[in-house]
Amino acid sequence: MKNTFRQTFKSALLGCFLLAAGAFAQEAPSADELLSAMRDMTVSQGNKDVSGTIRKNRTKIPFSLSARGETIVFQYKESDAWKRFDVRIREKSAQLIQVEGGKATVMAPASYTKTIAGTDVCYEDLSLRFLYWKGGKVLADSSNSRIKGRDCYVVEVPNPTPAVGQFAWVRMWVDKENGTTWQIDGYGRDGKLKKRFTITSVQKLDDGSWFFKQMKLEIRNPQDPNRTISLNYLDMADLPKR
Repeated sequence: MKNTFRQTFKSALLGCFLLAAGAFAQEAPSADELLSAMRDMTVSQGNKDVSGTIRKNRTKIPFSLSARGETIVFQYKESDAWKRFDVRIREKSAQLIQVEGGKATVMAPASYTKTIAGTDVCYEDLSLRFLYWKGGKVLADSSNSRIKGRDCYVVEVPNPTPAVGQFAWVRMWVDKENGTTWQIDGYGRDGKLKKRFTITSVQKLDDGSWFFKQMKLEIRNPQDPNRTISLNYLDMADLPKR
């Protein structure tokens, strides 16, 4: 049980960067089943390191994430120095860990929303902790269920600890055919859209899996959530061909 949870959560984080090909059953799955499938997505057995750049206007911040046993290691470069935080996987939870000077300390929840190196991307965004929230629901199909011309399941998941983090709930668009998460909307406690994550490009690898190439992060105006006030991008480096 313990190893299954750890492997599942590790795949959750890598799965949003490495998109596996696959198909869901004809019968609509539950929200927990969809999120479980998203967490299971990985292009190969074992660990895979990925790297890329967080970009806002002219600011470009190199970053990487690596699976190391029971820990996901995130690193980013700021002022010519590499900084690190980890997601440490436990049997029933996961902790964000700040690592400085070789010393690891549990990150205070208030720090989850601190932005990274002059961008609008925060620790919670990179750790994607909302992917392991439970108790969501799949919304009825509507005209809003299609993204990029693709039929999607729309999954809405509440924050189980709404006082922690930036979102009261998230809404995700999951491709019915291949499980790709095309869009994630994060809503604040006031019910307004705060952030939108959108996959803008992917790369198909030799083994038939899909590699996330670019994700756009939009920051919405708190007074008018229909307006985007800032854009950030996560640009991923190419994975080697097999």
